[in-house]
Amino acid sequence: MSLRLTFVSRVSISEAMGRAGRGKRAGKQAKTLAERADRHRLYEAAVQDTESEVRFVSRTFSKLRGRKALTLREGFSGTSKLCLTWVQSDRQRRAWGIDLDGPTLDWGRVNHLEPAEADCAARVELVETNVLAHVKPKVDIALGFNFSYFCFKSREQLRKYFVAAFSGLNEDGVLFLDCYGGTEVPKADEEAREVELDNGSTVTYRWVHDSFNPINHDLQAHIAFDFDDGSTLDPAFHYDWRHWSLPEIRELLMEAGFTKVHVYWEIEDDQGEGTGRFRDATDGENEGIWWVFIAAEREPKP
Repeated sequence: MSLRLTFVSRVSISEAMGRAGRGKRAGKQAKTLAERADRHRLYEAAVQDTESEVRFVSRTFSKLRGRKALTLREGFSGTSKLCLTWVQSDRQRRAWGIDLDGPTLDWGRVNHLEPAEADCAARVELVETNVLAHVKPKVDIALGFNFSYFCFKSREQLRKYFVAAFSGLNEDGVLFLDCYGGTEVPKADEEAREVELDNGSTVTYRWVHDSFNPINHDLQAHIAFDFDDGSTLDPAFHYDWRHWSLPEIRELLMEAGFTKVHVYWEIEDDQGEGTGRFRDATDGENEGIWWVFIAAEREPKP
């Protein structure tokens, strides 16, 4: 199974880079590709797959609850591309994106909501606030993807986030998370992959584990991008996390009020490659790197 942040298959990100200006004065040095790059577009292209994420949470919610989910709140929403993908998937759907970083939310408004169809944009609300806040209205689905909740380094902090997510759900709502682990997590290591872009150039995405403290599971990591002209955007993003294990996450979710916690493990083909399909698992192979979805159910009152 592939970790999206590590062994990602890069897709076209020609939009992530500007084109060299014409008619520049003689002797004026053109900006490098790294200097002209938009790190948010690079991140979205290299890390996110919002279409498959929306498809997974939609199908899983329907299977668990026997109905279609219509409302979604994305914590740590960043550029909120997933929120837009959610409302584009069904004209009845609405989404709220929650993030502390106002400039990143503004980037999402300009680059995602403004170019979108007016009907879709009107059904997305971006809110600059803490995911620990109790935000209304209540929704069918809450999301905490891309391991963003790893920013909480104590059991008390992580429980508070789960309690806030629980309180913001409808009575039969579901919280979806993702998590990664494996034998390579405790190592200082680097993984990279190079892919050809639409314009014929290439970019290399690098996920770097800078350090791991086995005593408290503090993990320092960053993302970098290397371009064909030799320039580098390093770091593009930096992460100061605690790596949480699945048993710890499950226990804290139950303490927060959730009654059932599912771990969805990717099904592999005969060559050991991921198929994009997931099973509700009670066991898994502790390979170098694994990545899973988690679904925590809020049980309806009788």
